[in-house]
Amino acid sequence: MRFLWLLFIPFFSFSQVVKFRQYREGEIFRYKLTTDTYNNDKYTGTSVAISEHRVVKEGSIWAESIKWLEKASFTSKDTLNLSTAALSVKPYSVSLAPEGRVLLPKLSVPDMVGEITDLNTFYVAIAPALKAQALSENNREFINPELRKGNFADSMTILYGTDCIQVTQRLISTDKQYTIVETKFSPPVVPCLEPLIDTIATSIFDYPNNFQMIRKGNGDKVNLFWGVEEFIITSKIDNQNGQIVEASMDNRLKLRMRYNASPDLKTYDVEMPVTLRRNLKLELLK
Repeated sequence: MRFLWLLFIPFFSFSQVVKFRQYREGEIFRYKLTTDTYNNDKYTGTSVAISEHRVVKEGSIWAESIKWLEKASFTSKDTLNLSTAALSVKPYSVSLAPEGRVLLPKLSVPDMVGEITDLNTFYVAIAPALKAQALSENNREFINPELRKGNFADSMTILYGTDCIQVTQRLISTDKQYTIVETKFSPPVVPCLEPLIDTIATSIFDYPNNFQMIRKGNGDKVNLFWGVEEFIITSKIDNQNGQIVEASMDNRLKLRMRYNASPDLKTYDVEMPVTLRRNLKLELLK
């Protein structure tokens, strides 16, 4: 669901509405990431995680060294403290500086895969490679011509996972203090996946399938998912330093699932429809 993009940074010579990130040496701040999940339109739970970001210099480039501090998971049945998992994630760096990069680290802690990839996606949405800095009062919306292909496998529970996305940037509002940008990640109108099986090459929804995933099942079995994914991120950006003050994500998937499939995907117990929805909120903690 998320993106391993090497983000090469373009340069914009005009006066920008969306500012590049300006880092301050020694700066430390935290984000709170809240995720509400729904499966087939039924609420399934909420997770809350805290990350700490320390501004560091890597060579000549300013970056954020990210350390996860806490995580808790809440369902109608129980509450889990997953802070031990959060603390076990090795610190890693991203940078929204003009010459920086936003890359996923190695995903080695299953309980933190969602938080790491989701935080990365919030950053990717306003990273210069997606050209949010090209927005202006005279250029309030545009589509990035390049399709973005992601690989979100973690080799633990998600054995295989790819998606393909068309990105649209839109300027919602701007004033002296903040700018609000909407980044829409949509299924392209033309097929862009390398389908795992022929069935995935056939459109079953309004757009060609742009999502496919194999999750570990029982024993040597796997569960195969495919279909259409889209998500919209709305980011509130501080005009003084280009920092995300808060952001929200609406992530929706309309899928088919083959349950208890063989590793070669040739046999399975049953095929069924699955809809997934996640509502996320990222908040800068003062």
